Amino acid sequence: MRAAVAALLLCAHASATTIVAIWTPQKLVISGDSLVNINWTGEDGLHRHGTAINCKIRKYGAFYVSAAGNYRIQTAGFDLWEIAARACGDSITIDHCSARLTASLRNVLETAARSQDVHVAVIVAGLDNGAPALQHITIVGERGSRLTVNSTPYRRGTAASARIILGHRDAIDRFERSTAFSNSNLEAEASSLVRVEEGAAPGDVGGTISTLTIQPSGERWAHPGCCPASCRK
Repeated sequence: MRAAVAALLLCAHASATTIVAIWTPQKLVISGDSLVNINWTGEDGLHRHGTAINCKIRKYGAFYVSAAGNYRIQTAGFDLWEIAARACGDSITIDHCSARLTASLRNVLETAARSQDVHVAVIVAGLDNGAPALQHITIVGERGSRLTVNSTPYRRGTAASARIILGHRDAIDRFERSTAFSNSNLEAEASSLVRVEEGAAPGDVGGTISTLTIQPSGERWAHPGCCPASCRK
């Protein structure tokens, strides 16, 4: 069974995710689900579907990377986590990690976009000069078209706060229109938003929820879930 799951993850187009990041100059919280919907083409040429549970907030070197969208594409030999490991594993600054990751993703996804739509959203997180820092990267493009790449930094001095949502978010958007948060407990706020989306789309968002906190004093898993160790099978 483990071998079968590993094979799927290596040759799959994975999707279905909700990641919520709340950034302030003093604190950064990232919360995400662990359900992975996997679509792949079998040896008989038929389309297949399966699910797995996996960590979506991963550390490479000094920085964390989280992603949503089609971050594994069979036909392009594309695996975002492998690219992140190469781009950020030995990076000294978040700017260096983010720039290398963006360039590497663009290079691979330009090939993928020749045959299919591409939508990848990524968060890079860590400390910058002792303060929580976040980079929000999006790469989108329709089949056969040029990619649109955006990379937005959130650093001390750039904004008072920011909330970034990757992946499924329709239920969260509806919820936020009628609910106000006090920002008194960012961990609870971020994880509750993930659960709002899980309740509306349980087939797309689910599994255990992992919540990471990054502050000048260091980092901690408020709720590890599947991270940083493997999920329970």
